[in-house]
Amino acid sequence: MQQIKQQQNISSQERPDTESRIGNTNAAEPQSQSASTATAPAATTGPKNNSPYPAASSPTGNNPYAAYQSAYTPKPDTVYTKTMKEHFSFFGIGSLLYAIFYTFCLYKNASGITYPFFVAGTLFYFFFSMQKLGVPYKKSNIFYLVSIQLLGISNCLTDSPLLLFFNKCGIFLLALILMLHMMYNDLNWDLPKYFTACFQTVGTAICCLFRPFGDMAAYADAQKQKKTGKNSYFFPVLIGIAITIPLLLFVTMLLASADAVFAEIFSRILESINFETVFGTLFMTVVVFFCSYAVYAALAMKNVKEERTDHRTQEPVIAIIITAALCFVYLIFSVIQILYLFIGNMRLPEGYTYSSYAREGFFQLLTVCILNLIIVLIFLCFFRENIVLRILLTVLSGCTFIMIFSSALRMLMYINRYNLTLLRILVLWALSVIFLLMMGVTVFIYKNSFPLFPYGMAVVTVFYIVLSFSRPDYWIARYNLNQEHMAFLNDYDIHDNQRYLSTLSADAAPILLDDRYNFYIKEANEYIRTEGLPESYEEIRTYLNPEEGAVDELNWMRLYYLKIEELSEEMHLRNFNFSIHTAEKYLW
Repeated sequence: MQQIKQQQNISSQERPDTESRIGNTNAAEPQSQSASTATAPAATTGPKNNSPYPAASSPTGNNPYAAYQSAYTPKPDTVYTKTMKEHFSFFGIGSLLYAIFYTFCLYKNASGITYPFFVAGTLFYFFFSMQKLGVPYKKSNIFYLVSIQLLGISNCLTDSPLLLFFNKCGIFLLALILMLHMMYNDLNWDLPKYFTACFQTVGTAICCLFRPFGDMAAYADAQKQKKTGKNSYFFPVLIGIAITIPLLLFVTMLLASADAVFAEIFSRILESINFETVFGTLFMTVVVFFCSYAVYAALAMKNVKEERTDHRTQEPVIAIIITAALCFVYLIFSVIQILYLFIGNMRLPEGYTYSSYAREGFFQLLTVCILNLIIVLIFLCFFRENIVLRILLTVLSGCTFIMIFSSALRMLMYINRYNLTLLRILVLWALSVIFLLMMGVTVFIYKNSFPLFPYGMAVVTVFYIVLSFSRPDYWIARYNLNQEHMAFLNDYDIHDNQRYLSTLSADAAPILLDDRYNFYIKEANEYIRTEGLPESYEEIRTYLNPEEGAVDELNWMRLYYLKIEELSEEMHLRNFNFSIHTAEKYLW
């Protein structure tokens, strides 16, 4: 103890010397600073001030640790963010109601009659929310509105899983671009700007997933500070619900243990409840609520800069070297395509016939066409303008057109020799879209004011809507069951065709289940007319294949029939689908 007291006395004796040295070093400062320091209150001395770290209230000019302190200042709220916090009762309850509406329409229902109503309700809620935020409506929104609604209608008209997936992706992308178009002045935006804006908005929405809690707290504080004398029932209702649910469960369990009759009735009620559905709907509702609110919170922050940065700063020599090398190879390839494939008057390699040569390489050519489109767009967006580069890009575009025709011709000849599939239809569709996109890119090479992104968006959207409403499975079945086409197929191709037809969706039922188009079931229908409706499909199969070990020609039809029958049994009012309803008419 005596040693500690002696050390404290020594430190108290050294403190005045230290203060005098500091005062001498500051003696040369202006008198104004001396006066300010003289009038400043003296720091209290005590145990808390013995810390070697400066006090939090000390000026940063005399703070040796100021360089290590964070200079982060939170970004101030935008006008739209303040509006969301002020009207949290609208956006919070609105997001909750939308989440319930979303769950009712789409829970375990990918292609039901509720899908068009879900799309219409989503658009209505979006524009009503934008009006609440004070965002003006733009007349140019009509294209996005019509396209999104048409894709929603297409969802209940088809049963093709691939088309349903593409429809949902299209709705999401068009809705995202519509949101950006509403919130920002995107008149001069190009393709890279749209990409960065989309990714930035999605990333911001992910960061805002838990914003409802913070906005609810800010809304509660604002309501307390208003003191208008009006009672708000929003938070009391939430508190009451939060207390009631666990209390009700606890009391029910006590009563069930107290009375056997009540316990039996309660157990019957529990048995009638599908807890998988209950938890599934609750989980979807909660997720959609947070996601919906986060999207509006991200849009309200407006953290995407509207100004478009000119990225054409790279040296064009790099692009010229790459493009010149590609053009050299492409020109040789294009000449070969013209001489061998288009004209066909030159000798082919050994072992090749004209048809077998034409049927090869369409997927590779499609890949090269897509790669060329990407290369031209990158060079136009990131490299400075140059007349040589323009000429080379024009040559590359011209070679791409030849590759598009070559790939399309090969695919058509392959389909004519073999069968039609959805993948091959998508290849022809993609080649058509790439052809129109390359035309727009060629114009953009010489005219930078050409609206390339709106043009590309319109081309892809319109072409896909046409594809979505065309019911490809119907035309696949009709082509593959054509008698003239099947005359060119061998046994292996015929069985391969049958296996593929059995995997088609209900869109193909008007062909596959109609004996006017499908001669495989003609005998089965004749049996039904003479013997009556069979009890099962197995009875017809036994009738048509009486010999033991005979090849079951109708096995693929049996698989398809049972699939349509199962879809028909599972269909009810909420998941009613027009394609399945049409196929149901052909069931026995």
